Amino acid sequence: MPNYVMLLSFVGTKFHGWQVQPGLRTVQGVLKEAIEKVLCEPVKLTGCCRTDAGVHALEYVANFSAEKTLESETLLKALNSLLPEDVGIKRIWLQEGFNSRFGVKGKVYLYRILNSHYRDPFLEPFYWRLPYRLDFERMLSASELFFGLHDFSGFAKLEEEDKNTLIEVEWVEFKKVDELIEFRIRARRFLRYMVRRIIGSIIYVGLGKLGVEEIRAYLEGKGRCPYTAKAKGLTLEKVFF
Repeated sequence: MPNYVMLLSFVGTKFHGWQVQPGLRTVQGVLKEAIEKVLCEPVKLTGCCRTDAGVHALEYVANFSAEKTLESETLLKALNSLLPEDVGIKRIWLQEGFNSRFGVKGKVYLYRILNSHYRDPFLEPFYWRLPYRLDFERMLSASELFFGLHDFSGFAKLEEEDKNTLIEVEWVEFKKVDELIEFRIRARRFLRYMVRRIIGSIIYVGLGKLGVEEIRAYLEGKGRCPYTAKAKGLTLEKVFF
């Protein structure tokens, strides 16, 4: 059976995340329905990770096997003609044995904050607008604490399968251009809510409501971070495989 791999993107605003949930609009559900309509057969669609409701993806990898063989370009055109405007496929290829859940070697997440009273309705779905004074230098110092190998159980909503909460953060970047603050983080894998709680803690440091030492304590397993940033500011920016 041919194994189709897809690189896609989606705007998460009107989705309840990636994973199929009964009675809810999800990316996996919408995409699976389109694939089965084109191929006229049921498929098992696997994604590279879960996403929360409202989270976006500039790059997302998924795969499925099917009895029917179609040219990649033909399948791409057929699926994009059926899919809604908030999800689109960039590329499809055949790759035997590839599993998007286990084949991905790393991911980069981007979180955007607009530190302003100004509102841009065209960008509003893609950042968390905070019209309060933020101490950028303190936030930068806090962001650097997350680099390296840490136990992130204090920054996650743990699932039953989360046996290993030790994660190596390979790279972090925290920068400000005018009033737009961008935080990027790369790791092989992430726990649920991990990035949103990391950025939530950094924001509260910037507001002067949380100390850097408290973040260190969370990373040492002393308590849990109670601050979760809004989903709308988070984008899965890149996947490596």
